[in-house]
Amino acid sequence: MTILPEILGCYQSEKREKMGGQGGSGRGFVQRIDWLAMKLGPARIVIFPLDEKHLPMPLQKIVTPEEFLRHFVPAPLLYSERIAPAALVLGRLLRDVGPGLDHKTLPPPEQALFLVILAALAAAGRPDTGEDALAVLQGSGAATAEGQKLAINAFGISLRKSGDFDGAANYYRKALELSPHDERLMFNLARTLYEKGDPAGCRALLEKAVAADPDFAEAKAFLRYLARHAKPAGVEDFPDITI
Repeated sequence: MTILPEILGCYQSEKREKMGGQGGSGRGFVQRIDWLAMKLGPARIVIFPLDEKHLPMPLQKIVTPEEFLRHFVPAPLLYSERIAPAALVLGRLLRDVGPGLDHKTLPPPEQALFLVILAALAAAGRPDTGEDALAVLQGSGAATAEGQKLAINAFGISLRKSGDFDGAANYYRKALELSPHDERLMFNLARTLYEKGDPAGCRALLEKAVAADPDFAEAKAFLRYLARHAKPAGVEDFPDITI
């Protein structure tokens, strides 16, 4: 039995380009592309570019989780503001009308989302049915800010464990955009900053985490550790917090 695609949310890629000039004298610029990402199981992620109206286009590209983590950063507010409302409407229509829903009758946001979900189902080897499309919408954690936060935190932990502290810190900061007072995200970012050699930044975040939750034992223990040690050592005593 093939696994249903799981919506991960919106992500952004960056590519450095040069324009004009000869012999390397052109002016550099950064090309940013927004994407809707869906997980096709443990080894594949399918991505769809967003157009100028931030609607997904059925032009798919499949990448590995390792490639995804190296080249894409979360854009959680883009999903919450642009894609999530269409997902709610589309899910309601699929429940009310059923699998016979004609995508041609849908408004542009819902139609665009429906088409890329069907494309993701095809890439996953699932039948092209309305039931499966509804199951994707109902089963994807990214439909809520909490779900996006969980996914981004998990990716951040993977990046930190691989030694990509800059990437991990970027992911945790993006998750904090969704939930700025989440003490567990503050802790994970603090841990990463410590490993980057920024004990002052680490301490400031831990203090904020304890202020948000005075009973946060791990954060208080880490602060006591910082008070005793000036150099990074033994940080593995403070594991990541799984949300």
